[in-house]
Amino acid sequence: MPTFELITGREALAKRAAELMQSGIIALDTEASSFHRYKEQVCLVQISTRDRTVLVDPLAATDLAPLARLFAVKDMEVVIHDADYDLRILARYHGIRVENVFDTLVAAELLNEPEIGLASLLMKYQGVQVDKKFQKADWSKRPLPPEMLAYAAGDTSHLIALRDQLKELLIAKNRWSWAEEEFALLTDAPFNLPVDDEPAFLKMKGAKLLKPHQLAILKEVHALREAIAEKLDRAPFMVLGNEALLELATDPPRLLKDLGARRGVGEKLMHRHGRDLLAAVKRGLDMPKEQWPHVPRGKRWPRDNDYDDRLKRLKQVRDRLTQENDLRLGIVASNQMLTEIARTLPGDLDALAALPGMRRYQVEHFGEALLQALRA
Repeated sequence: MPTFELITGREALAKRAAELMQSGIIALDTEASSFHRYKEQVCLVQISTRDRTVLVDPLAATDLAPLARLFAVKDMEVVIHDADYDLRILARYHGIRVENVFDTLVAAELLNEPEIGLASLLMKYQGVQVDKKFQKADWSKRPLPPEMLAYAAGDTSHLIALRDQLKELLIAKNRWSWAEEEFALLTDAPFNLPVDDEPAFLKMKGAKLLKPHQLAILKEVHALREAIAEKLDRAPFMVLGNEALLELATDPPRLLKDLGARRGVGEKLMHRHGRDLLAAVKRGLDMPKEQWPHVPRGKRWPRDNDYDDRLKRLKQVRDRLTQENDLRLGIVASNQMLTEIARTLPGDLDALAALPGMRRYQVEHFGEALLQALRA
């Protein structure tokens, strides 16, 4: 079990952050409340050097400015596994930017590891067995029991050693520059998020397959679920699951007894909000046709009889390059990128490199083969 120090005060945090400045490399992880609470917040920050681990309680030491200064040091390498989420919530709720990232998940993808989860990588490279029993725990509760704190400390205590091994393999395979390019993109991502004005109910898996009159019901029951979840400060899916919402939209109940018989509609929900839920279904049913929600249409392209053949050739070349170079499928080019190439017809490597999302290493190592597939 890893040893750790729990920091709950501002002065202690400032002191430890100043000490960590001297380490040159740290491992980072966060625990958040999104799985249990409606109002997401960062509940714990884990930081490890090669020989010590510090746990910071943001609910107690609310001013994380010392951490912001620590993570902003350009020559301070911050090792994270699957950095995207951690970087986003630190940016969103604390304005923290991490300047120099090493993502062990990205490194594992570039090495074509068959299992890229942290537990699998730690077992393979460090022989460390990770206990996942607190993976979905409620980290917003206080006080956190010692066994949960020890679990959290274990998430970062082996990360730097794992990073050392993965970097060595990346260099041996001449893919270290690939990793550096990917890591650099992670730093800016939380601050360059595209504007997303799509309604939340349309983002549900399966929602875009519904008909407009069904979407009207889904919109109403989804809005009610959000209101209940916010009032209770519970994650929306814990109030009523997405599958239950979709079923209400596609097969709307007319009576309370019908609603109560539905899968996923619990007795407690029925007792407290059954009539409200039925009323929301009725509002959707009664919504005028001109107010029905519609799924936005995708971009329309001019008719192109050769597009399908070009895309097929690109996929064949991509698959061949993937196999020849022992890579994961999306490393050469994702399906979305191949679609963009087939549509826009870049004429040379410079035009290919200008496509949004195209990496320099992809152009350098695979670009000419992809262009040849277009010319065939």
